[in-house]
Amino acid sequence: MFAKLLPSLVLTGAVALGCACSGPGNAPAETYYEKYVDLGDADSLAKVEMAAHLVPTPQQLAWQQWELTAFIHFTVNTFSGKEWGDGRESPDLFFPTAIDTDQWGEVLKDAGFRMVMLTAKHHDGFCLWPSAYTDYSVKSSPWRDGKGDLVRELSDACRRHGLRFGIYLSPWDRHHAEYGREAYVEYFHNQMRELLTNYGPLFEYWFDGANGGDGWYGGADERRSIDARSYYRYEEARETIRSLQPEAVIFGGTCADIRWIGNEEGWAGQTNWSFVKGAGDQNVNDFTHGERDGDHWLPGEVDVSIRPGWFYHPREDTQLKSLSQLVDIYYQSVGRNANLLLNFPVDRSGRIAAADSARIVAWRQTLDAEFAHELLAGADVEADNVRGGARRFAPGRTTDGNWESYWATDDGVTEGVLTFRFEAPQHVNRLLLQEYIPLGQRVARFAVEWSGDDREWHPVETGEELTTIGYKRIIRFAGVTCRALRVRFEEARGPLCICNVEAYDAPVLLEEPRIVRDGSGMVTLRAGDRGAEIRYTTDGTQPDGSSPRYEAPFLLPDKGEVRALVRDPQSGRMSEVAARRFDIPCGSFRVRELEPGEQAKMFDGDVTTAAYLPRGLRSCTIDMGCERSLTGFAYTPDAGRWGSGVVTHYRLLLDGRKVAEGEFSNIVNNPVEQLVEFAPQRGRVLRFEACALASGDAPSIAEFSVRTE
Repeated sequence: MFAKLLPSLVLTGAVALGCACSGPGNAPAETYYEKYVDLGDADSLAKVEMAAHLVPTPQQLAWQQWELTAFIHFTVNTFSGKEWGDGRESPDLFFPTAIDTDQWGEVLKDAGFRMVMLTAKHHDGFCLWPSAYTDYSVKSSPWRDGKGDLVRELSDACRRHGLRFGIYLSPWDRHHAEYGREAYVEYFHNQMRELLTNYGPLFEYWFDGANGGDGWYGGADERRSIDARSYYRYEEARETIRSLQPEAVIFGGTCADIRWIGNEEGWAGQTNWSFVKGAGDQNVNDFTHGERDGDHWLPGEVDVSIRPGWFYHPREDTQLKSLSQLVDIYYQSVGRNANLLLNFPVDRSGRIAAADSARIVAWRQTLDAEFAHELLAGADVEADNVRGGARRFAPGRTTDGNWESYWATDDGVTEGVLTFRFEAPQHVNRLLLQEYIPLGQRVARFAVEWSGDDREWHPVETGEELTTIGYKRIIRFAGVTCRALRVRFEEARGPLCICNVEAYDAPVLLEEPRIVRDGSGMVTLRAGDRGAEIRYTTDGTQPDGSSPRYEAPFLLPDKGEVRALVRDPQSGRMSEVAARRFDIPCGSFRVRELEPGEQAKMFDGDVTTAAYLPRGLRSCTIDMGCERSLTGFAYTPDAGRWGSGVVTHYRLLLDGRKVAEGEFSNIVNNPVEQLVEFAPQRGRVLRFEACALASGDAPSIAEFSVRTE
């Protein structure tokens, strides 16, 4: 088993470092010890003390090396405007006019993605393939005259473009009449087998964690609860997946191969171990950071959408994540020992929207520029300890461009120093490090230092905890001009095993300005780049170097759109354009239940401040000051680290008439602005009712605004 898992190790001498392999079903590790290894120093064999380490399965190792996966969300929700359909949506809604899965493949491959994962069935139960077990699918839609199969079209497109293919199948089904009973579980497993057998090789299989709750359920229109750990028979599902798609890693359920990182915001913990205790349970384990004393290898996956929502909504066309946000997401996911699963909401025509495509291509170009010129390839490398003095473990192995070779220390040596010296001074602001994870994850703390003269050493200022490395760790810091860099490995779970170190001088990225409007209508533009200027427009046109220069906050007293960019006056370089569309300011509104200072937090344009209703109250009355014709409202909860009172179900009354009622889908995991639209209604006094909270006993409102006709 050991030789089969790591066939190159006997040749490289890696057996000397010790290993434990995850068994079938990610069972506790099997320990290997008292092995012999050729240290290469005198053509002799030496017995070495072995330390047990968890290591990835071949599937887990291959998955982590892919680094980037694209998520596709596209179903009836795309046309209904919902994030979570409740199961009563008509299949007639699904009618894309120009669906083009080759366009998806071209865009995503050009952006550097290695795999595409399709949401084949979301919680609404609508199937994107003509399942033999239900009519609630594309075969009942007008698309392709009911003869279409989107799973087939995308899986074929992925093969044409050299992309791997994965499947998301929601365990929760708000349409199926038997959900919550045994008959649905059989249906669920039958659909799973369809997807596993009819669409070629799969490389990731996703079970979402949203389970049970309100649904249509064949017309019952009720709430149903299940025990997710036992109801879906995940252990049986795993055996089915393993037998039919042995290369696939499994996300979710009770016997996963990879773990959810714990948020939908695009970041992993600065400390991120690839293992947890037990089989992994997001309610028990620390999924954001992993667990140093874990006994199962379970690497993290970071899921986030390029837009606020997971499905396409036209109102979000100007709310894409900025280029700088997406670059940060890369460093905070792939750069922190996790894989990035970035979502693209396909638009109603059936294409990745032009704005999304342009943004992700710019992202790829930016990353390519940041990692264009590696600086350590020609540097001299020294180490204070080399395993057995052997050349095969020499420090130069960290810069030879071969991931399969590595520098290692002797048994019992869990600290060490790598020093890199340049022939001429180099300006450096990025450092990339990798452990050889086929032998486990070991580093628990390290430091990076630079020297201008090789005599005095100074720490680089990263603003991060330099703890774990794992498959990949990338740190950013203010640029230093140095003759030497060194990495001090201060603590590890066994002998060090570092296979790659790279350094770069990344060009400065001009960050898009932040656009904020307060309750009185005053707009403030903020840039993070000192010395840069901001250019903006308010007439819907794209700003450029000749647009008005921002000097001070300005008034936007009514509806309007602000677009802005940052420009470097010396080079003329300009950032991507940021855009915000505003309705009327709400600062003049009065909330009867709140003091003026507290109510101001609801309308100040700052999502970091939140108002809380008095304890025991579940509603607030908002006087708009005059009659208005409303077409919707928007609610944002307190998304702060210690925030609570997130409203999950709401009701809105206007002059005593109910104008809207429902749920804020997925708001707990994705606490962004929730927009609810309705037919025009005229009135003056609103009553916002919190029908259910995710936590706490007082509703929180970070922002509340209205949409007017």
